[in-house]
Amino acid sequence: MPFLFSGLFWGVMLVLFGISMILKAMFHFDIPIFRIIFALIIIYFGVKLLLGRHAFKGDNNYSMFRSSDVTMSEDGGEYDVIFRQSNIDLSNIDISESSKKVEVNVVFGSGNLLIDPAKPMKLNISTVFADCKLPHRSINFFGDSNYTTPPYVEGENYILLNIDVVFGNAIVIEKGQE
Repeated sequence: MPFLFSGLFWGVMLVLFGISMILKAMFHFDIPIFRIIFALIIIYFGVKLLLGRHAFKGDNNYSMFRSSDVTMSEDGGEYDVIFRQSNIDLSNIDISESSKKVEVNVVFGSGNLLIDPAKPMKLNISTVFADCKLPHRSINFFGDSNYTTPPYVEGENYILLNIDVVFGNAIVIEKGQE
């Protein structure tokens, strides 16, 4: 999954898009770059399915072609939402002993993330052809953003939440605001 969100992958895609625009403008040679990108993403997931997880089953950290509700209360982890909708409750994570890292990847789907605004959290959000709604602002189309809850203090235990959204949407909801 990290390859799909890497700078290398999207850098190559943008270069190909630029080359196709030049070819179309100068030589009237049309390359359907968005169809190619979509096909490459589908092929990527197909290969990943063949080599890894099953498409219609999954563990609690993986939702593909099905809706799911996940409650996180222990260590950090990675949650993948692909072609579906998932509700992920991150409000019960215990950070009394150490900081925790959680990664949420939403691809062609929708993820609702419930956080506790009373806990120190730092959110790093990256969107590509996507939308992410934070408690006080939104990120649309392309963008990277950071958000911290009011109790966050550098150097103390906190929850690091990395959210990557590609062709989908994610909504970060503060507990009590749902």
